[in-house]
Amino acid sequence: MSAAEFIQKLEAMPESERERIFATLVENQEWREDLVDLMTIADRREEPSRPIDEVFKDLKIDA
Repeated sequence: MSAAEFIQKLEAMPESERERIFATLVENQEWREDLVDLMTIADRREEPSRPIDEVFKDLKIDA
């Protein structure tokens, strides 16, 4: 199932069922962290990318 299909099925559910699903996601620390990561990725999607070598250099990491 793709993410788009999942969203469509989620939107078709009764509100009480959606609330139960989201409550379960938020209660689980690991899933909550994953959701925060996904939201961060979505927020930063339009930012320019950088070569990993530059990132390592800025962080003073030898790779």
